[in-house]
Amino acid sequence: MKTKYSNFLVIAAVALSASACRPDMDYANPQAPNDQNYYSTKEHLTYAVNGAYNILQRGGGWARCMPFVLNARSDEYVFTSGAAAGEPASANMSAYTISADNEFLTLAYRDFYVLQYAANLAITKLKENQGNAFNLSNAADKALYDRLMGEAYFLRGLSRFYITFNWGDKVPDRDYVTTGGSDLTKGPAQPGEIYQKMISDFSTAANLLPVRSLVYSNSNDIGRATKGSALAFLAKAYMARPILDGSASAGSAEWGKAKIALKQIIDSGEYQLTNDYRSNGAEATENNSESIFEVQFSQSLDTNGYNPVANGDEGGWTITGQNNWRQIELTSPNSAESGRWWNGMPSVAIYNEFERDSSGKIIDPRAYQGMWIPNGAKFLGKSGNWLTYNQLFSGGVFDQWRNKWFATRKYGEDHFVSDASRSGNNDRLLRYADVLLMYAECAVETGDNATALQYINIVRNRANNRMQNVTPADADLFYATGRGALPTAEQVLASAPVLGRVIDDAGNVIVPGTQINSIRRLIKHEYSVELYWEGWRFFNLMRWHNNTNDPDAANILDNLAKKKDIQIYQTGLTGTVPFNYSRHLRVPIPSQELTTNPNMSGNSAN
Repeated sequence: MKTKYSNFLVIAAVALSASACRPDMDYANPQAPNDQNYYSTKEHLTYAVNGAYNILQRGGGWARCMPFVLNARSDEYVFTSGAAAGEPASANMSAYTISADNEFLTLAYRDFYVLQYAANLAITKLKENQGNAFNLSNAADKALYDRLMGEAYFLRGLSRFYITFNWGDKVPDRDYVTTGGSDLTKGPAQPGEIYQKMISDFSTAANLLPVRSLVYSNSNDIGRATKGSALAFLAKAYMARPILDGSASAGSAEWGKAKIALKQIIDSGEYQLTNDYRSNGAEATENNSESIFEVQFSQSLDTNGYNPVANGDEGGWTITGQNNWRQIELTSPNSAESGRWWNGMPSVAIYNEFERDSSGKIIDPRAYQGMWIPNGAKFLGKSGNWLTYNQLFSGGVFDQWRNKWFATRKYGEDHFVSDASRSGNNDRLLRYADVLLMYAECAVETGDNATALQYINIVRNRANNRMQNVTPADADLFYATGRGALPTAEQVLASAPVLGRVIDDAGNVIVPGTQINSIRRLIKHEYSVELYWEGWRFFNLMRWHNNTNDPDAANILDNLAKKKDIQIYQTGLTGTVPFNYSRHLRVPIPSQELTTNPNMSGNSAN
């Protein structure tokens, strides 16, 4: 069973603006629940924390916007003609032509501040412990109290992490419950202030939260944050200090601290890789042994789904039914057989990143288990037939672009769904494979190449596993009948292949690719083929560009600079501009914030 936080309070932050014209009367009902008297039981204080989790499921969070915000700007992603015509907000992110009124970014910005408010509310009310709802002298009460407090600190840390990564740290920050008024025009924090608070939040959470096995021992709590969740995001923050801390500079990543946090996760014995790579993108295998933290969704067929126009709520808080729109927007192609929209697809650069045999066939099972590509898995179409790639990508314009157009299998069903917008598939924010690769990277940065190779091989070895949960989608593929043939890390370095090269139809090199002849380059390759479309590629590219220890730092953004050429070659669509680090590291501060808050100004992207 997975936790679906269904008992939520309506967080006041989404309704702070009130009518300016009211008669001078007191409408308060002293007997009705209110902010002052409601949080006086363990149950209601638990609801306060649950309410903060719920913000992650809003439209500006992972229900719709965040998969675009995190993936579209990377070189793993190109936009489709469907997005260009019907969803320019997502296409513009991929094209680096983002304006300050981009609706996706406006919603995401708003919802992360709602998350910060909700976490602050939970922390404040727990500290007040009104009416001694928790008897802190009682061991069971104290354990629950600490866990809830740890969850609230973790969620506030998440708000700070994603706000600073996307918009920079010249933004407002609060560690208290705002009541509106002049506080709504709060100016930006001091450079580096939010980073230090973020580190404090994740550290505090790690000290308070139980390990996964204790939390998950109660089936009702599966999916809640654990000690491992906090430690993993703490490590992410340490490794990304150059892009999260406005007072830091290139080369300031805190590798030693990150390594210590990651080793705690590894040594805990709480996590292990799943046998099947596919398990990390399927709804039936959510919250598995590899899961560090997921945004929880449930398929809610009893709601109207997410319709911001019809429902008048762009954030889609209560009216989403906790459905996830990623399946309908970012998985199978938009055809009658799939019933989906397909607003973004894997780029040919990530497709060419996968290792191949001497005949050019991809030998990495992760490509087939996470994408719809030539010679790959089959899709059960609306017709009731299992369709090959050539059949799925057939008819009309598909025929012209076959072998250049791909689709994402992760986070989508392998069959036609009558209403693909009502997906209950959790979004995996962080999983154990990422922890192992981060630890390998920290090992290299601290002079321990042997350990780095060991952990790279753990991840590669899982990729070779014979699939256990085989369906007709994979039944004809090599990994369904035996082990894969991916070479070891040492063998890859010995053969030094060039991966990720893109050549157009006339033989011109668009992207030269990278020769995998160093452990650093091998780690980057593993991140790409293991974690593609999971929200970390752009983040990692920005980190590596700011790593003064990396000989490739100056060239690490070349693929982003050539993305406009990849977009044209793969789709024929123009409009993408060359990536410029100083402008495109961040996304713009929303115009809504700038017009309502006189103490705020734009960032480098405005």
